[in-house]
Amino acid sequence: MDKFEKFCGEYQKMLSEEKTIVGSVERGRQLVAELTSQPDWFCSYLERIISHEASAGIERAGIWSNEYTIYRSPDKSFIVLAYIWEAGQKDIIHDHNGWGVVGTLFGKMREKKYKRLDDGTKEEFCELQEESNEVLGPAETTFVLPLNNGLHVMDNAADEIAVSINVYRKLIDRNYIQSFDPAEKKVTRLFPGRTLRELLAVKALAEMDPSQTREILQKALGPSKPPFLKKEYEEVLQKLRA
Repeated sequence: MDKFEKFCGEYQKMLSEEKTIVGSVERGRQLVAELTSQPDWFCSYLERIISHEASAGIERAGIWSNEYTIYRSPDKSFIVLAYIWEAGQKDIIHDHNGWGVVGTLFGKMREKKYKRLDDGTKEEFCELQEESNEVLGPAETTFVLPLNNGLHVMDNAADEIAVSINVYRKLIDRNYIQSFDPAEKKVTRLFPGRTLRELLAVKALAEMDPSQTREILQKALGPSKPPFLKKEYEEVLQKLRA
């Protein structure tokens, strides 16, 4: 059993034993710190991708272009993602659908955490305050919590490639996250590639052929449609009826 397989087994065991988020995060950070103390296991994974022996992680269309899915637990209790960051690359302030642990495997990663000052009741509006600014080297970890308790942004803090390992436990059933722009005080939904393409098709058809779109969307709003997509479809329908 290699180091990564051992980690996945221990993480699964930890989740079955811990009953609180606080305890899970604490033990999860210990496990991720151990996993990210040496990069050998990840180098082997990259070699397999280059030789086309491991393609699942690069075929999945996630929200972030530098994201690699390297493990999904059989019971869907957690997922392990790797992010490869080019020099100077950064993401945007965003929330999460569950709690997670993030560790630096290679290079240096900077994390800024934010607190939301508004109550979230005003559509697409936010007011944020920066709470912390920390640089993490190999085997150093941080954590996030669900929704407004987990707002953060990360970037590569060095002039070389950086790699982070992110382990997430999904608690909230939605297929998007939210990004936050403190300068514009704006909130935006972010969808994974496949979902985004469907929504863009709906919006484009609504603009180009509104009469046909109304009928098509009403037919598409069946019981099998996920709740988050139903909400998006219904918003388009409301605009068409206006």
